[in-house]
Amino acid sequence: MSSRYFHLCRPGKAPGRASALLVFAAGVLLPALAASAQVRQTGVDIYEEQLRVRLDQQVPTAREVGLDYGGWFNFAVFDYDDAAAARTRTLRQFQLRGWASVNVQGVHRGYVRGLLAWDDWKGHDNTIAGRGDTFDDELERAWYLFDFGQLLFNQTGQQPPVAFKVKVGRDFATIGTAFVLAIPLDMVQFNIDTANWRFMTLLGKTKKDTNNIDDSARVAHHMDRCFFGAELAYRGLDNHEPFVYFLTQQDHTSPASADAAQSYDYSSRYLGVGSTGTVVSPDLRYRAEAVGEWGKTYSENMLTDQDRICAWALDAGLEYLPMVRMRPKLTAEYMFGSGDSDRRLSANSTVGGNRAGTKDEAFNAFGFRDTGIAFAPRVSNIHIYTAGASFFPLEKHELFRKMEIGTKIFLYHKAKAGGPISDTTATKGTRWLGWEWDVFCDWRLTSDLAWTIRYGLFRPGAAFGPSANSGRHMLYTGVIFSF
Repeated sequence: MSSRYFHLCRPGKAPGRASALLVFAAGVLLPALAASAQVRQTGVDIYEEQLRVRLDQQVPTAREVGLDYGGWFNFAVFDYDDAAAARTRTLRQFQLRGWASVNVQGVHRGYVRGLLAWDDWKGHDNTIAGRGDTFDDELERAWYLFDFGQLLFNQTGQQPPVAFKVKVGRDFATIGTAFVLAIPLDMVQFNIDTANWRFMTLLGKTKKDTNNIDDSARVAHHMDRCFFGAELAYRGLDNHEPFVYFLTQQDHTSPASADAAQSYDYSSRYLGVGSTGTVVSPDLRYRAEAVGEWGKTYSENMLTDQDRICAWALDAGLEYLPMVRMRPKLTAEYMFGSGDSDRRLSANSTVGGNRAGTKDEAFNAFGFRDTGIAFAPRVSNIHIYTAGASFFPLEKHELFRKMEIGTKIFLYHKAKAGGPISDTTATKGTRWLGWEWDVFCDWRLTSDLAWTIRYGLFRPGAAFGPSANSGRHMLYTGVIFSF
């Protein structure tokens, strides 16, 4: 999250309560919803992941020795087009979160957060067949952190040359710029920091109810994978922080029901390099990442023999934040994920996926990127070009000082014209997928109350059939209250 937003917290306000509104008013500046033709990926899923990331980034720092606690209640309404089902779906979502944080002299820290959620679907709009309204209770986060570097500092009054931290429990895991990994894990994570180097390694396992990257019906709504990752970053440059990482995951997911015609196993490895920092001006920030993927997978209609994965991806983004009136922000980003021309229906499913006896060249990973709230394709067999702008037009008026409006445009092309993307309705063998225009308004009314509304309209291109020419939309509005 950009540092420009942190000054919005009022002095004297409990960190946890104000952070909830920063989460909502700033964290959802990136479009956090999506409507998709896939079994799993809906606007609600993307919204949940984006919101949870921002909540995790705003974990409060308690008193030197003490306990802090609080909570959030949010109500949201989603209305979006599901192209695969040729219908519009509506969801009303109620969520209540409570958290507690303890800090003992910065050496021992603990955090726990629970969720109670009610999804109220209109009629039979639930995307999971046979399910109506749902209630969910979940332990979202629960971790303990030991900071050995802080312990030495407390004892000696000097920063140690090597700082060491270990975290154990359930937390949100990322690597690189979160292009490849951005999911909650039950894990152990080690961080080692020196003056010029930062090293991180993690070993974790997915929660069973995590939605899968494989949209095949029997494995789409649960995932059982083990992850190991390591990242090394160099911090000795003034304006740049280059990094390199390795990530491997082993798939142990079992199908929800027996499948005598298909085995499921997508086990992959990733080697990524990139950099973050500023160029030309301190107000112009960038990020860039390139990643190669390899591993083994079961192709369609295979029970025993596995085929090789050989894929790659790129991501590069700019963010310009000039320190002038109305706090404008300009963004641009390019995303690419390699594709496979012999996949039958989908870039990310086993069923309808890779043809047996061939390399699977479709890139698939576990990260997060904003790819448009109405279309929301995954970054596989696709080129995505984006440009956005936002500002605070009425910052001189106290009531509207924290109201931001913005817009973003997306252009989509297939990487391989004959290959599928994650949206299974793009059936034509041509590259032009279409474009999308998103608009939003985020308004923090008071220190404890915020409101947002956003709308996205996707116009399909030649890769879609004639029935898709009318386009599809996504509308979201909601409020969040902290206590």
